[in-house]
Amino acid sequence: MSHYLVPFSVLEQTIQGGQCADSPEVLYHYLNLTEEYAERLNITDATLLHQRVFNVLLDTVCDTSLAPHWRQTCLDKVYLPLSHLKHLIVTYQDAKNYFKMEHNLRILSHYFLSSFEQQGQY
Repeated sequence: MSHYLVPFSVLEQTIQGGQCADSPEVLYHYLNLTEEYAERLNITDATLLHQRVFNVLLDTVCDTSLAPHWRQTCLDKVYLPLSHLKHLIVTYQDAKNYFKMEHNLRILSHYFLSSFEQQGQY
């Protein structure tokens, strides 16, 4: 992948649309860029950024119109923003939000892992 500046939202749209299903480097670039951005933000904004990335990846995993291998790749990486969020927990509400996201991921990943197995994709 070239190192041209691509707006963050364009990367998100590309990932959610499955337009780079055969180029996981785009996903890795997006995740690396997220970490770079988050390092420059305050805790509140970094939390919002990681939540946004988590939701982009989870939405992609749940989109059955996308290639199963792309959805699986996103599922494999959805734990990264969640891990970053865990380190940013400060308040009770932060913890509550984190555990809700973790719970949603656990439920949805169980559902989609079984669907991947049925399709012979896992």
